[in-house]
Amino acid sequence: MNPVELFVRPKIISTLTTIILSLVSCASADDKVVFDFNSSQKFLGLGVQLWPSTDHPTERDALLRDLHVRYVRIGFATQLPDEQLKAHMSVGEILAAIVRNQNDNQSTLFSGLHRELSALRVQTHFVFWQVPAPWCNHTSDDVGDRSRINPENLQDYANLIVANLQYAKRFGLVASAIEMVNEPDSVHGTQFTPEQYDLLLVKLRATLDGAGLGSVGIEGPGTSSALTVPAYTQTLEKTGHISILNQLSWHDYDTEKRPEPAGFAGVPLRLLADAHQLPIAITEFSSESPQWERPPFDSGPHTRGENNATDSPDFAVSVVGEVLKLVADGANSLSYWQAEDPTWTQDSFGLLNVDGQRKPVATALQMFSQLVPPGSEVAGPKSSTLGFAAACFRCDHGIIFAEANLSLAPRIISAEIVNARLPNRIVTARQFDSHGVTQPPPNSVAFHGESISANVPPRSVTILLLR
Repeated sequence: MNPVELFVRPKIISTLTTIILSLVSCASADDKVVFDFNSSQKFLGLGVQLWPSTDHPTERDALLRDLHVRYVRIGFATQLPDEQLKAHMSVGEILAAIVRNQNDNQSTLFSGLHRELSALRVQTHFVFWQVPAPWCNHTSDDVGDRSRINPENLQDYANLIVANLQYAKRFGLVASAIEMVNEPDSVHGTQFTPEQYDLLLVKLRATLDGAGLGSVGIEGPGTSSALTVPAYTQTLEKTGHISILNQLSWHDYDTEKRPEPAGFAGVPLRLLADAHQLPIAITEFSSESPQWERPPFDSGPHTRGENNATDSPDFAVSVVGEVLKLVADGANSLSYWQAEDPTWTQDSFGLLNVDGQRKPVATALQMFSQLVPPGSEVAGPKSSTLGFAAACFRCDHGIIFAEANLSLAPRIISAEIVNARLPNRIVTARQFDSHGVTQPPPNSVAFHGESISANVPPRSVTILLLR
């Protein structure tokens, strides 16, 4: 004992004791959540963003199988020089130009992709990144360079999309759904006003149907955030063209400005989806927030290296937390960005690193997908809790309770399940944290009556199967 401690006055000791007890109380917060299956929706499954080429096909395919991926999202682009693009080209003329410019490498790449996806038995969704430069107006400002669609070339762009889809079919690549343009609200791609997007949607649907591609669905608007979705959907509602969409889609990234799992960030898009009988597809999601990093990890996954945040278990926990928050808020499907770290950029969100090795986030998502089958009904908590995300799933083999504790303190969770046939016992319990996937300690989880109780470690994910 430090000699100084012998002379601490009783009053100070009493004060310190009060502070310590207060801290312990805060560290063991008791959170009560209720899941009501009278308000539920379908969880259709996970997707993953792929690039057609890969240096690790065996590792990538094994990953997709282990994740039980239901669909892949692929950026589809053919080699067509800008100088060959003219105004008012027909679908046939664009397709002929694509064929003239094809080479053996491109043919081999697309044929191999078809064989890979056929073996995986997954759906294929295409995204078209941006409008070719000849059909855009370009400006610069303090934010950066901006590319906007030239309204006179809307039909040309619709024809280009259809020509690409016809070309893909030559290799057996058939898209079940497409996004017409990536993030029409963002400076990173080609910008469309809501009115221009609405007009393109009408033109593309008619062109797809006229080309015998009526089975290809359109998901949109594919914006960079839930916050910008209403500007587009309100225009689509006014014209009635929202009925053309097969799914509502947008992207979700936790950032420094939104470090909590944000879900729909207060935007009642579930109501819009219900009103129009449209499923919600989050076609890109991940976590950019540095809140879940432990030193010496850098702030944000922007540069690859030994201290990259995306290689940390904390990042994995935050990603699963975002899955649970989005699904609880009403998302029907989620596509993770992305399957592997590309060699041609510093983007490091991949589930595989540049050597084809799995990161902790792949392990955490696998734990989730192995226990939560596609087609499950999902109910979210009636109220949200800071630093905590949860969802409850109902399927043929029981009820699954999944939660992510994103805080630095352990939590005591009491979860009540209502309006569902209740199981009898916990048959499987899994936990993910800095130690990887383990079983929760004995007596840390229990099920009694309608309630689940769990003592949850900090920065961890717990999933229980009840039957």
